Amino acid sequence: MRQVSRGRRATPKRATRKTAKRTTKSPARKRTTSKARGRGPSLARTWARAADGWRRFVTRHSYLKSYAILAAITVGIYATWASGIVGRTGDFIAHRTNVAMVSAGFTVQRVTFAGHMETSPGEVMDAMAVEIGMPIFAVDLAEARTRIESLDWVERAAVVRALPETLHVSIEEREPYAVWQTQGSLYVIAMDGTVIPNADVSAHSHLPHVVGEGAAREAHLLYAAMDTVPQIGPRVRSAVRVSDRRWDLLFDSGVVVQLPEAGIESALEALAQYENDYRLLARSINEVDMRLDDRIIVRPRNGGDGPVFSLPSAETET
Repeated sequence: MRQVSRGRRATPKRATRKTAKRTTKSPARKRTTSKARGRGPSLARTWARAADGWRRFVTRHSYLKSYAILAAITVGIYATWASGIVGRTGDFIAHRTNVAMVSAGFTVQRVTFAGHMETSPGEVMDAMAVEIGMPIFAVDLAEARTRIESLDWVERAAVVRALPETLHVSIEEREPYAVWQTQGSLYVIAMDGTVIPNADVSAHSHLPHVVGEGAAREAHLLYAAMDTVPQIGPRVRSAVRVSDRRWDLLFDSGVVVQLPEAGIESALEALAQYENDYRLLARSINEVDMRLDDRIIVRPRNGGDGPVFSLPSAETET
């Protein structure tokens, strides 16, 4: 009995010794680890410590946070733009969109025109740079309108889409108003004095003929005034702008009427009155000078009867 009890006590002592031996090995492992650390920090740890130091610095100086964020955003945007990702992505999306539109039937299959007389549909198509079969949403309507309005005869234009396959072009052309002679050349002009390039002058010989510097700009005011005296206007063969200040009217009878700088309407009304009373334009006279306020001077033609004489103006008679 005593021997058995002693054997049982010896067993725990052995286990204790083994446990002690095991615990004595752990300090050796720690010493090995400390030696490994002594070899020096790696590159990743260096960067991590630098970043951590920068964060602590920015945290202590709070006003630098906004600048740091702004700098990071700026660098990111520049890097993205410089890499070309944005442009390539936009081109890819546009291409895929066009492919989808074509597959769905949204293509230009017909172009209709309205208001064109002097401008041909071919000129309009070339100006718009539109081709049959192209995606209809690829047509820039504003740019197409600007291109059309650059044509010689076009004053205003409008371009609209009629989905799924039609473009409609409305044109308002410049209306030929007169033929302008300047520096030995003839041009067809619109009412506002704009020269219509490449217009055939011979095809518009029936239009009023104006001559001289400033005549194109002022012609519509003169002929508007002559429309108020129908017995005078149709007989004017040509109107000459003198020093860009006033007009000389050449009539079908060869008589030249010199108008004043101001008061053209009153002068034309007086001329119509004298034509009714004295038949001036049918007489053998060369000029009718209406530049003075108080009288009209009539000069006979060479070889005509009578000296130069004056007639009282309409205001003097009353």
